[in-house]
Amino acid sequence: MAHITWNDTPTVYTALLDDVPVCSLKVKDIGGIAASWLDDHLWPPPSHMPKAAPQTTRFFTDLAEAKQAVEEALTG
Repeated sequence: MAHITWNDTPTVYTALLDDVPVCSLKVKDIGGIAASWLDDHLWPPPSHMPKAAPQTTRFFTDLAEAKQAVEEALTG
């Protein structure tokens, strides 16, 4: 089973999967969190835009929501 840990700094949180960086969460000045994959993962299109292409970055309203989404994406 994959082991997910977080490397936290004041403005950037990095998800490590078995000690390999896979996703970066950045606190935005305008509020919210940008979650960007560092590998070949992609976020699915939002439900209100089903024809949009998958993206490497997704925005979240808070850190807890972003961390949960990353962990769910990594653990399936």
